[in-house]
Amino acid sequence: MAGRLNEHCRGGPPITRSHHSPPVPLPSIRAVPFGDGPPMLRLTARDRDHLAAIGTMMRPPAGVELYRRGEEAKSVYSISSGTLTSYRERPDGTRRVVGFLFAEDVFGLASRGRYVNTVKTVTPAVLFRFPTESLVALLTRDAALQLRFLCKVTHALRETQRQAIMLTRRDPVERVAMFLAHLEDAQGDRRVGRTGIGLPMTHQDIGDYLNLPAGTVDAALDALAERGLIRQDKDNSVHVLDREAFTALVGS
Repeated sequence: MAGRLNEHCRGGPPITRSHHSPPVPLPSIRAVPFGDGPPMLRLTARDRDHLAAIGTMMRPPAGVELYRRGEEAKSVYSISSGTLTSYRERPDGTRRVVGFLFAEDVFGLASRGRYVNTVKTVTPAVLFRFPTESLVALLTRDAALQLRFLCKVTHALRETQRQAIMLTRRDPVERVAMFLAHLEDAQGDRRVGRTGIGLPMTHQDIGDYLNLPAGTVDAALDALAERGLIRQDKDNSVHVLDREAFTALVGS
């Protein structure tokens, strides 16, 4: 059973930095803006300091629930490092994975004051937790920061639409290829060596996201490898070998 946040993770003291101490993580957000503008919006140093002033840094291990669907939404979170999953439990006990969350993502937005999904860490993570009231007050005073959060929310909506498109693909191989393309895009310049696509989640997690059995995910990855499109490494990363054919399959 997954541990709960209050059992495994405590907020630390206020964040302090000195010239003699190693770098301390700060809140970070990355979003693709809508319309014309820079290709990627990131927080300024001033934005990050302001968010750090109202936030609490946490370091939960893998398998910890940050909150459950239906709980009162008291905080919004940002990810500095690590991978998390957002899901809903079905009446039969199975899960519907709504999405995966990575560094520079924001989560914790709610409906009518309640969280709409359960969120759990897949890997050890570094997070910032912002009390909702304090964050709203900060965004109200800072229009530029408010715009960055708006772009991030819009970015998240586009990712939800991408998942809906994935699920329309009848061919499991195409679904898995689209998922790999999604991961490659989400991990961006954080990929080690900018080559391999990391798969920190289990094949069961991927199947719960794509509405496929875990065995079908295995078979689809093997099929992509047999076609010469990808290579699977022992460190659970995937390398795209034939970019043109891979892109054509994803966009078919």
